[in-house]
Amino acid sequence: MSKIKNIAQGSYVTVIKPRDMSPAKLRVAAYCRVSSDSADQINSYIAQVDHYTRYISSHEGWDLADIYADEGLTGMEVNHREEFKRMIADCRDGKIDRILVKSISRFARNQEDYILHIRELLRLGVTIYFEKENIDTGKITSEQTADIYGAFAQMETTSHSQNMRVSYRIQMEKGIFVPAKAPYGYRLVDRALHIVPEEAEIVRYIFREFLNGRGKLDIARELNERGVERGSDRGISKADGPGAWYVDTINYILANVTYTGDQVWHKTYKTDVLPYRKERNKGQKPKYFAEDCCPAIISKKDFEKAQQLMARKREIYPKAPSMESMFSKRIFCAECGAPCRRKNVGAQIYWVCWRHDHGKEACPAKERPEMRIRDALCRFYWKIRNGRETILRPVLTQLRELQERELRADPRLGEIDAEIAKLTDQNLVLTRLKSKGYLDSDLYLSQMDELNARARELRKLRRSILEKTGEDEQIRRTEEMLEYLESSNGQMDGLDPLIFTVLIDRLRLTADGNVRIRLRNGLEVTETLNAEAR
Repeated sequence: MSKIKNIAQGSYVTVIKPRDMSPAKLRVAAYCRVSSDSADQINSYIAQVDHYTRYISSHEGWDLADIYADEGLTGMEVNHREEFKRMIADCRDGKIDRILVKSISRFARNQEDYILHIRELLRLGVTIYFEKENIDTGKITSEQTADIYGAFAQMETTSHSQNMRVSYRIQMEKGIFVPAKAPYGYRLVDRALHIVPEEAEIVRYIFREFLNGRGKLDIARELNERGVERGSDRGISKADGPGAWYVDTINYILANVTYTGDQVWHKTYKTDVLPYRKERNKGQKPKYFAEDCCPAIISKKDFEKAQQLMARKREIYPKAPSMESMFSKRIFCAECGAPCRRKNVGAQIYWVCWRHDHGKEACPAKERPEMRIRDALCRFYWKIRNGRETILRPVLTQLRELQERELRADPRLGEIDAEIAKLTDQNLVLTRLKSKGYLDSDLYLSQMDELNARARELRKLRRSILEKTGEDEQIRRTEEMLEYLESSNGQMDGLDPLIFTVLIDRLRLTADGNVRIRLRNGLEVTETLNAEAR
């Protein structure tokens, strides 16, 4: 407004300017994600940012809100995509009207996340356009269509996993495969196994003592007495303690051909359907034997002698029939904490506290029939499957809210988020300068590399802080539990062993005849066994 003096009357006239009646520009954002681990990953990331900056700027009625880009992530879980979460937060704050995404698989990699966020964004008035599928969520008339495409995204994830497996198989066939972990005695450096001298000496000691006639139990006992740590995080069987030696760990070393300089690849494999689980390869898949592919710690002659000696001992002392079941190493005593063992009494199978079995005065817990335990778990399964929306879904919501509160209360995260936002702004400025020809390509790529390297460091730091809150792992496990229960379709016959992979962590038998079921996300429920103990 401005004032003009009325000369005739000596007064002032206020001029009210007309309002701008042109339609407001649509605030458009883009979400990019580069999930490849290739060397060209950063260039691909830069190319996507540059593409969307140019594309949005070319529309007269659009205004660039922001470009959100996550790098180097698998995309299977939303929890680890900081930029995606920042974009959703900006939508909730009313900063975005429309989002552009290359494809549905870039936006979400499982149907649940896809539908959850599509529904929320539509409620907020934010539409999404998926270029590859040519889908505009603002024009979808049937939610079933969204379900179908969400399922396609999950199928693409499975396809990507299959592609990775093919890649590993090709590397094995060419003899250039490198395992993800190094066995005891080695360190993995620059994609190659290097000998750790002090650990290699322990390996040689184990072979030497075994070939001289000592038993595995005696060797393990002496190593424990000497205080030798076994390094359970690098291939050694994880027994009851993180640093102790057991017969199984000695056996692992004696049977590992890697110590001769040769390797056997593909000894385990992952199943083909979600949720993936690891299985031992007993001939279901091809194996690969690579000769002289790493430095040797022992001679092939000594290794062969050890195999022959173990074979002779197995003939002389045949192993008792296996008592393994889906409950093995899963059942514990609620009274004293000791593991329970499986035992046959006539035609009946029982589980009993190890201490009680060695002396009833050591623990009051009595033997429980395995069939009663199975029945209790079946009842639990149907209860939690049918009541998952009233049991697990509220827990998931509460965990997410608790995590958000903890994150907001952590000053470090606020500082990290502020610096990431600043780097993103600088990124956008560089991209705009490049698109207008003010920066040459070399300078542009150099400065972008610096910004992106710093952003990756900050995101890594943010993830480490996030994981330390404790809720992150609970959220992930609860999401896996819900996915498993929803995919089962109520067609489970008997007791599915997979429940110990996805749903249940362990069982604890009480003296009063109940079983406490600890879930994978930390919750605990109790079921009655309805049976008399022996």
